[in-house]
Amino acid sequence: MLVEKAIEAEQGNSFTLGLLATIEKALGNIDRASELFEKSINIDQRNPDILHNYSILLAEKDPSKAVNISNRALAMSPENSYYLERNGYLKWKQGDLDNALESTIKAIELSPDLIDAHLNLGGIFKDLGNLDQALASTLKSLELKSDNSKAHMNLGGIYKDLGNLDQALASTLKSLELKPDNLSALNNLNGFIDQLTLSPSNAQNLTKAYELLINLDNISHSKLSMIFIQTFLPAIQEAAKFNPIISAENNALTNLAGDWRLRKSLTLLIPPHQAIEHFLRRLRKELVGLAANQQVIPEILRALTESLATQCFLNEYVYAQSPEEEVFVNQLIELINDNQNSFNQYLAVLACYAPIYRLSLKQDWLKDYPTSSHESRALIQTQLEEPNEEEKIKSAILTSSVINDAVSSKVKAMYEENPYPRYRYADHTSNSLAKTPSETIKLESTKYNLQFSEELIANHSHPKVLIAGCGTGNQVINASRYKNAQITAIDLSRPSLAYAIRKAEGYNMNNVSFKIIDILHVANLKATFDIIECSGVLHHMEDPGKGISALKSQLAHGGYIKLALYSEIARQQIVEARNQIKQLGFKSTPNGIRDFRQQVFQGQLKELSGLSKIWVDFYSLSECRDLCFHVQEHRFTAESIQHLLDTQGLIFCGFMLPKTIRSSYQEQYPDDSEMTSLENWGEFEKKHPTTFRGMYQFWAYKHS
Repeated sequence: MLVEKAIEAEQGNSFTLGLLATIEKALGNIDRASELFEKSINIDQRNPDILHNYSILLAEKDPSKAVNISNRALAMSPENSYYLERNGYLKWKQGDLDNALESTIKAIELSPDLIDAHLNLGGIFKDLGNLDQALASTLKSLELKSDNSKAHMNLGGIYKDLGNLDQALASTLKSLELKPDNLSALNNLNGFIDQLTLSPSNAQNLTKAYELLINLDNISHSKLSMIFIQTFLPAIQEAAKFNPIISAENNALTNLAGDWRLRKSLTLLIPPHQAIEHFLRRLRKELVGLAANQQVIPEILRALTESLATQCFLNEYVYAQSPEEEVFVNQLIELINDNQNSFNQYLAVLACYAPIYRLSLKQDWLKDYPTSSHESRALIQTQLEEPNEEEKIKSAILTSSVINDAVSSKVKAMYEENPYPRYRYADHTSNSLAKTPSETIKLESTKYNLQFSEELIANHSHPKVLIAGCGTGNQVINASRYKNAQITAIDLSRPSLAYAIRKAEGYNMNNVSFKIIDILHVANLKATFDIIECSGVLHHMEDPGKGISALKSQLAHGGYIKLALYSEIARQQIVEARNQIKQLGFKSTPNGIRDFRQQVFQGQLKELSGLSKIWVDFYSLSECRDLCFHVQEHRFTAESIQHLLDTQGLIFCGFMLPKTIRSSYQEQYPDDSEMTSLENWGEFEKKHPTTFRGMYQFWAYKHS
């Protein structure tokens, strides 16, 4: 009220209006502040302080205008180090690195102790690829202010790019120690945690990071699976030495059962390791034996049993079952409805073999099941509440087109049976960290001087994004990284879409429209898109060329499409697995997949001995089905990708690969600085056949 009265009284005073605008900005009233700055400048365009403050306000809202306003302030006071620092920062964020560097260096020359200028200079040097100078500048900023959370975070990013991951971890954790709610630092940590290996030198920090990340619900925890294995495998192997495992003398089991990190991890991720699976299978068998014989489950194992039940649900009951276990399970089904005490004690054991929502259980007892712990809440949530919610969602999903392609129909049937993949949480980007699509594509491409439409550049635009073949929604949630995006997600499978809708709603993503539609009929959407993502889908179509042609028709001129395709060279072991599955008559059923896996584990299929060691998909029923039993699979080479893109008139923007592989390629092909020669990549892959085990992933551009 006082501000409004002051505004009325000072309508013609430029200085006062500028001051009031600064107050409104501090109060978070950005639009009102902008209006007052404009009024102030219209009255007097010669006050550089007002122009400078206005440029700060515009940094996020309208970066181009912010640079122009900052330039005007600087023209009036070219020796003002604060103006120079802000001018350099704004130009840096606009990608004008050379001029940003010039302004920032001049600011430091005028004010050597200007902390933000040193920090910005570190960021500019980093983007220019001068990591040594970036490191020196950032360390200088910390010399001036040692408790700067942002500086420690930036330092972590530089160390990561230098390949010093342990130091990157230490710096990022220091940033979070100073500012626990630093979302950017958490995002950075999530981005490189899977590149770390547990060692005596980093054990303390890596444990801290692991504990921090398993308590987040906006990341995909699968990236922590290798750290899980490195952390817990020794204790699991020690516990597995006992027969039976459940023994009063088994201190290793007691310690594992009492470790909240292990229990929580089992509710979040699937450990891809044969020895760990074998241990959990044995434990499950002993638990069901105790339960079927009405023996008491040790209290110390209660929470671990609930975690194991959630683990079994996540991997879709992929563990092999013996005939004895089947008898025990049937006995337990009869026993569990006898009384509430038996129900409460043995429900988690039964849920290790079958999902709760599919069992005929007394609903009143289910409602009264104690859920005071994380493990019990996770059990009821994943095995009862969420599946029931998906059933309600399924009935409300409308079909946008008839699925009449023969292969599409087979693929649809496969995913109707097993929505794929199951996951608890996914990488979700908060609005404050979301970037324009152009920024994201630049980070994920190697080609220089990419061209972008206004829709992909402007902070205020609302780019249209299509996720083609969204499955259970992981990609949809990942698309939260696109600022202000309007997302359309399509898939063949109603159960998969129901899963995806539930997940998107859980992240309050109200900007997504879900539809059942075949990619071949994507024109029925009657819309064009600035961005299309199609990951792991085209290679399951009868004719991938028709699929990409259909998508390209809906891609706006100047738009980008992100593709992920299987590699012929990287999947030779999968080709052999598919051949043996066909020859030996393994069925694409849960029991058929379990039998196949057991024979691989037991070494009966010697040619496939490495399958369980190098393919994480082997450790989930649906992912193993997708890996080895899929009804349709095409595989590509660099040469066939070139042909596919040439046929469609799309421009290759470079593969998404770890820095180590990119560096190796650059050493062998120094003349291909953009790393976009698919001919070279074809040669490189022949020498390094595992390069694209995780699929060829890349962006392609459609001419405007």
